[in-house]
Amino acid sequence: MKPLVFFGIFLLWLLLAVPVQAIVDPRLVPNNRFGIHILEAEDLAPAAGLVNTNGDWGYVTLVIRFNDLNRAKWQAVFDEMRRRHLIPLVRLATVPENSHWVNPNSEDVDRWVEFLNSLNWVVQNRYVILFNEPNHAKEWGNEIKPHEYAAIVKEFQTRLKAASADFFILPAGLDTAAPNSKETMAATEYWRQMALAVPEIFTLFDGWNSHSYPNPAFSGPIIGSGLGSIRSYQAEINYLSRFGLPGHLPVFITETGWVNTVPGLSELYTEAYTQVWQQPNLVAVTPFVLNYPALPFKQFSWLGLPHYGAVANLPKTSGRPEQIQNSELIDQNLPDNVVAASDYHFWLELINTGQSIWERENFSLRVIGNLSGEDWFAGHVNTTEPGQAARIDFNFKTPANAGLIDLKLQLALGSQPFGALIEKKITVVPPPTVVISARRWYKVPADDDQYRLLLYDAENRLLQEINQFDFGRFEPVKLYNVVPGNNYRLVIVKPYYLPRQTWMELAKGENQVKFKPLLPVDFNNDGRLSLTDLGAWLLQPVNYLRFGLQPGD
Repeated sequence: MKPLVFFGIFLLWLLLAVPVQAIVDPRLVPNNRFGIHILEAEDLAPAAGLVNTNGDWGYVTLVIRFNDLNRAKWQAVFDEMRRRHLIPLVRLATVPENSHWVNPNSEDVDRWVEFLNSLNWVVQNRYVILFNEPNHAKEWGNEIKPHEYAAIVKEFQTRLKAASADFFILPAGLDTAAPNSKETMAATEYWRQMALAVPEIFTLFDGWNSHSYPNPAFSGPIIGSGLGSIRSYQAEINYLSRFGLPGHLPVFITETGWVNTVPGLSELYTEAYTQVWQQPNLVAVTPFVLNYPALPFKQFSWLGLPHYGAVANLPKTSGRPEQIQNSELIDQNLPDNVVAASDYHFWLELINTGQSIWERENFSLRVIGNLSGEDWFAGHVNTTEPGQAARIDFNFKTPANAGLIDLKLQLALGSQPFGALIEKKITVVPPPTVVISARRWYKVPADDDQYRLLLYDAENRLLQEINQFDFGRFEPVKLYNVVPGNNYRLVIVKPYYLPRQTWMELAKGENQVKFKPLLPVDFNNDGRLSLTDLGAWLLQPVNYLRFGLQPGD
């Protein structure tokens, strides 16, 4: 093999071997950057009231501890966030011990990954923040170890991405106002030592996470800039470019905010959201914290204070985050054969295996095939959450002649199809016929030989009614709206006689049907024998006793 050809093949192999990243750039779709940090699931309703008023699909930062990996609990939280259109930014935490947080270790990574991967996330991007402010000793086992944090980040990033390319990895936000001391390390020094320990560390993140607090004392001016201000994220990205952090990364401010003793908070937050936090690469701003009425975070709590209402009333974007759409077919009753010139009602049952909630305003059954648009109708898709099933009606009428119906059925969001594709070829056959055999035990004088035949399906729906046919000349009767091979109930009806019925499996072509003898004892014509029939018989001016009964057929 020539060297150039070999090199070309080798290069193609390398390109094909590169894993495809499935995360979505949240800046490429309409995005509502308003958000809030919460500590309890009970705060989801007021969180939605804050970030989604005058907009939709805001963000919520929340914490999951290692000793609280309860799948049922957190799936219920995610499901509630889905209903309220809240995008979760999940910060991982270990467990508190005395006055500090235990530092994570590599033995715990698999359990974290298994748990996070078991959840049905709200949107396609699975935003995961790897712990919190490790440049504080109390946040990392009472030690400051940037090399250890860098190593654990690399391990989490590798295993999370192996589990699902949808994981969107964010670093811990650092305290950018912290000095070099026994308890803290300056953020710039911490980042530098991270890069020394793992040189590629700042290329592993899908976005940048910042704690852009207005310091000093969480009371700094809105015009502040650089590290330790509400514009800290800009200085962070600029500084970290020397260590390989891409400057175009989407940015998330997952903690910020003034203490409540600062005057004019409504005006400060209004100006911050409308004048400062406006850069195109800024995806979300989630101030700390929505609701914490006691120490140690009482001074940061928003709920019930004027700035909550001020921010809620600000104009916002109606976000449209990408969600995975999927469905699986679990049942359907589409037949192999139908009858010409007939009307049919069938259904499909699909389970929602995606992330969105199916709603009739946006979701529909897409139908492709050789039926004209006038000849079919698909029922509405009712509200269906992930894990639930929806039954969708599908009605159509067949052409007058035999032939083949070729169908492709699939759910669609707007004009985009997704999920299970149901392909079905249905043969249109001539209508089957029935030849009826029945007799009357007795014949009422002067009654005629006209009868009615009723045809019902297994769901007791009346499919066909033949109002008159001659009892004396039982010729083949064509049946419509039926599926050959299915069971049907046939009922023969005549005034003053009890109806007779029988079940039969309907075959193609000619079918023989035999009824039990008809009895002339339904004097009130209600279709059944009861005491009221005796009263009706006694009250008739001309009754059967007066004229007697003639022998039957």
